[in-house]
Amino acid sequence: MASSTIGFRIERAEEKAAPRIAKRTLLRIAIVVGAAAVAASLALLPNPAHAAGTPVVVKMSDKAPYYAPDKVTIKAGETVEWVNNGDTIHSVSTEAANAQNPKDVSLPSGAKAFDSGFLAPGSKYDYTFTVPGTYRYFCLPHEGAGMVGTIIVKK
Repeated sequence: MASSTIGFRIERAEEKAAPRIAKRTLLRIAIVVGAAAVAASLALLPNPAHAAGTPVVVKMSDKAPYYAPDKVTIKAGETVEWVNNGDTIHSVSTEAANAQNPKDVSLPSGAKAFDSGFLAPGSKYDYTFTVPGTYRYFCLPHEGAGMVGTIIVKK
């Protein structure tokens, strides 16, 4: 009679273990399926590097118009690329502290100032605009000569 009790207890323990194993297996399968679903959805998202597309090009020259075009309208998330086609250094700046005339600089609320530094002839600088609004910028060495531009960023 002792052996039947032991046998019964072993069967009982096996009956309890089977649901636990099944629950663990189901949990593991659910985790794998969930991870696969997340990976698949991420794969369908557009590549941020390609989302912005081709940048809008603004050429910088030594003669007026200094920025060509001097006024550009884009959508939030798009990039503007400034190319120095001149024979001297140029820059692109929205740093109000560096402006000779405060009216030559403006930023929408929440936007951060940017500055290209001095760009040698043939150099490029690009900036991706994420905050909608109007940006007025200038060339540090040529602001006094009227080298000022505007970017309007729409939603």
